[in-house]
Amino acid sequence: MTPFASGMVRDVVVDRYQQLLDEYDSEELLVLTGSPTSMGTFRTLLDDVVPGAAVPRVTSLVVQATEVVNKTDDRTILSDTLRRELVHRFLEDYDWECDYLHRAAQQPSFAEDIGGLMETATWQNAALDTTRELEEITSVRDAFHEWLANHDHMVRGQLINEATSVLEDPDQRNDIVDASAILAVEFEEFLPPDRRYLQTISDGVDLVCVAETDASIRRTRMESGSLADQVSFTDEETLDREDITRRPEAAAAYWARGIVPDDPERGQVNVLATETSDEQLHQVADEIERLRETEEWNYDDFAVGLQHSGSALKDTLRGLERSGLPTESSTVVGFGDDPAVRELLQVTRYLGSGGEHRDEILADHSALDQGLLEDIEAMNGLAAPLRRWATDSNLKHRIVDENDPLDARSQFSDVERVFRMASFVEDTAFIDTSWQSFADMLERAHEYAPQHNQTSATERDGGVQVDHVEAIKNGRYRAVFLLDLVDEEYPGDAWLTRLFPQERVAGMPDYPGVTNVDADDVEATFSTDSTESSRPLRRYYAELSRRRLASGAAAATDRLYCCLYEYEDTALEERTQASRFLADSYRTLSWITEAPDETIRSERAAEEYLLSRVDRALSDVRRSRSQDVTVALDDLEADLAEVHELLENSGRRGERLRDALHARVDFAMGEIRRE
Repeated sequence: MTPFASGMVRDVVVDRYQQLLDEYDSEELLVLTGSPTSMGTFRTLLDDVVPGAAVPRVTSLVVQATEVVNKTDDRTILSDTLRRELVHRFLEDYDWECDYLHRAAQQPSFAEDIGGLMETATWQNAALDTTRELEEITSVRDAFHEWLANHDHMVRGQLINEATSVLEDPDQRNDIVDASAILAVEFEEFLPPDRRYLQTISDGVDLVCVAETDASIRRTRMESGSLADQVSFTDEETLDREDITRRPEAAAAYWARGIVPDDPERGQVNVLATETSDEQLHQVADEIERLRETEEWNYDDFAVGLQHSGSALKDTLRGLERSGLPTESSTVVGFGDDPAVRELLQVTRYLGSGGEHRDEILADHSALDQGLLEDIEAMNGLAAPLRRWATDSNLKHRIVDENDPLDARSQFSDVERVFRMASFVEDTAFIDTSWQSFADMLERAHEYAPQHNQTSATERDGGVQVDHVEAIKNGRYRAVFLLDLVDEEYPGDAWLTRLFPQERVAGMPDYPGVTNVDADDVEATFSTDSTESSRPLRRYYAELSRRRLASGAAAATDRLYCCLYEYEDTALEERTQASRFLADSYRTLSWITEAPDETIRSERAAEEYLLSRVDRALSDVRRSRSQDVTVALDDLEADLAEVHELLENSGRRGERLRDALHARVDFAMGEIRRE
């Protein structure tokens, strides 16, 4: 066990791996991480340790379990998108016995909420055998899995348990497991089924587990108490805390353990406060560009962390990209707002509809070629016609021409996903192979695209890391920006599900998550006590939120930015409150300071400044008509000439800005007006 925010985890992993290399070849050593998003982090960490041209064998629990199942089971493992689709189809005509579930089934989000709960319970191998509603959900889940098995399919949530059953057979295990020693990292995040799987796969081989105290996020959502309460080893070693040498680590230690450290003097922790959440992203982009210029850092030296994934994370990616920053993310895909996917969605909508509705689609999307649509409608199948559309409509060339290489690669990946979904419908006998059926499927995939994908990583990389804090937990970045440090996010509410009210969930002892807790459970799980609430459930999730904040902060080596905004982006512009965690640490840790107001560094800031210069110039000219104001027209002409020359040399971006300037002038002159 290593102490939290001491910077020792990575050193200990390297040290234990080197010790194992003294006894085994690198091919005999298997490194297992708790999450697929951490594979790259630890693989990079160990690259310099293995001798010669060898590479470390680093994989995650679920990826390794997938390999085991693929070797022993012919069933197809469904992606999360296909699982959601089949859950929807399976539940479409289901008649619920419980009155509560029967009424809830009328809500649009019901199938998605039930599917998520079923999948969570499957990952945990949870019984759900006490509460009447959960008992019925369990029976539906088991029937769904049986239905899938009859059609040679399975869901990802079954992988750990299925692989464990395979490896419990000694004959099969000896044929599959080819490791002589296993190093398990992030062990503090292993759930009970994960620990059972690890115990099974490590039978007869050396096993070393590395865990960090007060660092568990994923496990403590499902299991209260410390890891020491759950597991015992033959040999255990708890390392002492080394001196904290940097302020970001000191802030993380304070949030995770309540320890008030001395000022390390190295590094910086700044509060970046803006008026709105949109401005928050603009300021983050400006500061990244400033540091790139002054410190000569690369984009991959930066990380932007949020408490949760989903639509908020996707909005953050989009906002930073609009400010000119390349981004990467290990958990979020752009499927929901990818223009190439939207185009294919319109094609399937057209082919799946008829009559006047087709005319409406063509009227709303002038880019659709009706002649080509009629040609592909005459073809058989789904995937081949879609590929024909992509080829004959020059979709590939348009993606390349209209996007930078990073976005183009992401769109190619999304388009390929659509093709695979179409092939799945064609090859699956119990799904209607029609354009209407596929249009419904693609519509739902498009709608739920922002949902967190808990089992796989995307291929989007090449820039600033933008993720929820769990995904950056074990990384190391020169600068980390933690967004939305307002009270409604940190700690926020103990939101568990839309299916049941929170008070109802708190009374469900068999719900797959921590719900039935008392004060002793809170104290046994967390070292901090930062909320005045007397309700144990609310206190529990408040401390878990504080731990998330600490984990994000611990990823920063040089600079940590605590970002917040003053007003919500709503019609009423409600005022926000700074996170109680930040307010407390701002009083306690004197070296947390406000970020300085810097000069223009980013393309976005330059564009806004450019447009504002024209606005000010026009305003000065107008005021000169009615006030005793003198305007130096020669100076103004020289300024605008410089702007014109700059735009002439700025390619397509300059052309767009010139159009914006012309529109600005036309609006000021009254030649155009807002509708």
